[in-house]
Amino acid sequence: MGTGPRVVLTGGGTGGHVYPALAVAEAIKKRSPGAEILYVGGDRIEAKAVPAAGLPFRGISVHGLARGVSASKRLLSLAELAICLPLIQSLLVLRSFRPQVVIGTGGYVSGPVLLAARMRGIPCVALDGNRTPGWTSRAVARLVDVMAVAHPEMAEFFAVRRRRGSRVEVTGLPIRAEVVSCSREAGAAAFGFDPGRMTVVALGGSLGSQRINEAFAGATARLLQEERFCDLQVLHVTGRRFFERARPAESGARVRLLPYLEPHYAEALAAADLLVARAGASTVAEVTARGLPAVLIPWAQASTGEQALNAEPLARAGAAVVIPDAELSAQRLADVLGELLSDPGRLARMAEASRSLGRPKAAEAVAKVALELAVGARLAAQGRS
Repeated sequence: MGTGPRVVLTGGGTGGHVYPALAVAEAIKKRSPGAEILYVGGDRIEAKAVPAAGLPFRGISVHGLARGVSASKRLLSLAELAICLPLIQSLLVLRSFRPQVVIGTGGYVSGPVLLAARMRGIPCVALDGNRTPGWTSRAVARLVDVMAVAHPEMAEFFAVRRRRGSRVEVTGLPIRAEVVSCSREAGAAAFGFDPGRMTVVALGGSLGSQRINEAFAGATARLLQEERFCDLQVLHVTGRRFFERARPAESGARVRLLPYLEPHYAEALAAADLLVARAGASTVAEVTARGLPAVLIPWAQASTGEQALNAEPLARAGAAVVIPDAELSAQRLADVLGELLSDPGRLARMAEASRSLGRPKAAEAVAKVALELAVGARLAAQGRS
């Protein structure tokens, strides 16, 4: 074992849980270069994204029970829970690695790891970035030492649900440093775009969205036929599972169709003058930290309706136009995009409103809280020895 703090990160299922964890890892390494970090996750996006980011990864067997999960996966999950397999695996990982703090960033995989940390007396932090609490956050709120939240109203919610002696911190939702630091020129160059031309980018979240794909392709096909948008550049990110069936608005240098953005996510946001996206907590945090105007289409099937709530402050501040999922169509999106792209003054006001809502230092805030807990754990261990 090294001399730096030992930290376990856990969270998964979607990029909205994984990438904040990677941002925290980056901030921890910056504050404490000798830190040893282990990521504990399941078999979804984290199993690829975490090793690709250069972090050690240990997998546990855990599957969700939320709506939309197939019957076979529900049965598998119930069987795993019945024999306490995720918890047993988590206990074994923590006993082997001996962390001084555990940080959970959401998703069902973080539940058994945080429970195991509590059982072993390891200080822990849970992070919730939505404006309504997720099921896992509700479950672990009484387990953790610090509940880190992105919004003040969530501090009020968890303040009455925390265990005695714990606390709630409003930190914002961590984003990777390059999301803010990447220049427009670097962003445009990554996709062969001209940085001097208007660029619109569409994302469907880490899992992709066929509804957004169809509407965006249809909308941009209409716009690109108009003389006033002859210089418009389009980046359309479909999601891997939808890429083969996606059709670009047109062929040529000003339209890019990609299945997934990694490792060029930061460049895509840097290149954008306007973003079309879902309203996941991470997307909203990145949009506001970057100061981007947005057209947000909250996912109607989000488990607790959190995406619609996430989008509300941006719409209220004038930073985003919100189109309900049920109302999304190529024509509706074309009308909204056409109106916004034709009004640079409005886009500038939207960008300023977006920036005013951002918390670009959230990762540093979470890292500071976690490392303080780790130092306390180390001192307590030294006092017992």
